[in-house]
Amino acid sequence: MQIHIYAEEGNIAKVQQEIAHGVDINYLDKYESRTPLMFAVSSPHADIDLVRLLVENGADVNAVDTYQNTVLALAVQSGNLEKIQFLLDAGADINYQKPHGYDVLIDAMYGRDITKDENLLAIIDLLIKRGAKVTGVTDSGESALRRASDTGRFDAVKILLAAGADPQQLIWTELMHAIVFGSLADVEKLITQGDELFEIDYYGRNPWLLSLQVGDLAKAELLLGEANCHEFEYGGKTSLMYAIENNRFQILQWLIDKGCDVEATDEFGTTALMVAVERDHPECVKILLEAGAKANRENNYHEKVIQQTNNIEIVRMLLAVGEDINNVNDEMLRLLMGVSKNDILHISKSQYLAGKHRRFGKSNPELMEVDFWKAMVSSGFRAYKAQQTFNDTNYHESHQPVWCFDRFGRTVTQLPDGKIVVIAGEHEDYYDPNFCIYNDVVVSQGDGNFQIYGYSEDVFPPTDFHSATLVGKYIYIIGSLGYLNERICDHTPVYRLHCETFTIDTVKTSGENPGWIYKHTAYYQEPNQICISGGKILAIVNQKQQWLTNANSYTLDLKKFRWTRIISSDTA
Repeated sequence: MQIHIYAEEGNIAKVQQEIAHGVDINYLDKYESRTPLMFAVSSPHADIDLVRLLVENGADVNAVDTYQNTVLALAVQSGNLEKIQFLLDAGADINYQKPHGYDVLIDAMYGRDITKDENLLAIIDLLIKRGAKVTGVTDSGESALRRASDTGRFDAVKILLAAGADPQQLIWTELMHAIVFGSLADVEKLITQGDELFEIDYYGRNPWLLSLQVGDLAKAELLLGEANCHEFEYGGKTSLMYAIENNRFQILQWLIDKGCDVEATDEFGTTALMVAVERDHPECVKILLEAGAKANRENNYHEKVIQQTNNIEIVRMLLAVGEDINNVNDEMLRLLMGVSKNDILHISKSQYLAGKHRRFGKSNPELMEVDFWKAMVSSGFRAYKAQQTFNDTNYHESHQPVWCFDRFGRTVTQLPDGKIVVIAGEHEDYYDPNFCIYNDVVVSQGDGNFQIYGYSEDVFPPTDFHSATLVGKYIYIIGSLGYLNERICDHTPVYRLHCETFTIDTVKTSGENPGWIYKHTAYYQEPNQICISGGKILAIVNQKQQWLTNANSYTLDLKKFRWTRIISSDTA
């Protein structure tokens, strides 16, 4: 039902319209099994007036979704104090009990980054005053107190302890307690009196590591003489990571000056820079980059540094040191393009129907002035969400995918003048009704203005998982996965996009090419060469397509357009 979408988008006028039409205000949507009120309390786009409107029109403040989340549970996870207070005043049950022992205070410690949540203390205080129990522990041993301690929110620890939470949950020694809440003199006295320096708490922190997370430089300096900056807890979490998690950038700089290794990893291959990027701490990222931290590393799950941030300032810092713009996530790409994640509800149903399908260009290029396409670029909506928004139930019958800018296998190139060029790519997998391999080019000026260029299939066929290499005034587009029946063994497709006119030409090549290749890497090398390596190459085995790992490197001479194979030492 559309009321759920309107509630999530914070569109109070449309919600009022739906209510006037008599929709079931407590209907659970089929995708997330939530009521409109649940969407409204969870969404940062919906304000308190919308929440009030829904409740005043009969929305159940104690509704439960299929995952046993109550309306209040979702509200406390969103961290909106005003919504929480309103729901409690409206009769929301503060003593709900979810499976495995989760209660309202424990839920309040999840759902967002509580290390940055300015409302956390006020939320905890409100819940405690309204009768929330501070003694709850889940089946896996989680509690509000332990969660606050683990995340370095020691101000919340203090409130919970004062309200009667069991301090034994923390397994803190007297020295640990002094590091968090005591004076420097208290810490110094306890160090000389006992041997607690190597004791660990519930989360594997010794006094030294705890002092880093607290961010007290004087206490850390005092403990450094008794500790080792290379000590870490279970999982290999390094000293630098403790400082970074709570944005203790002064402690971070001090640790680096003391010789801590910026490239040390935990057992998952995570570096300190990855932690700083993931936690969205620009100050820490800057310090680490200046200290020589490598921005091109991957963790054990092949996740790149730049893929792990939603902070545009950090993205720009990483791009400035040579990181690949192709690796930024969709939200960051829209910010670089200058387009905001607006909804597409300003597009009419007729505009949606007129532009919902992909069509090919009729010239080289054709400027595609399609309102729905432009809205999809700005919104970041997936195809199915557009269908849901416009209540489109006929898409299975048409057998045509809905046009979508949410793609993988695309390439992104930033030109010297700041323009961003996004080439082709695919949406969804072959079995999805919205699966489509595109052949368009989106050119952004970086200020919110952009153009969509279309091409005929004979000029530029649907292309994905290609490479795009900027050389002078051209972007060379090499390789593709493509549709099954369009792949040609022993042929490497090469196209050339003109960065001023945005025309595309086919480049005819000679020599020993890589074959039908995709997911490879390409880079420019003087003089006048593009180097290709890695990826997969198509082979025909027993009349069936088979993908083989590319073991060789290839160069394409841009003067003669001739390929040369460079045999690797492994296959020589």
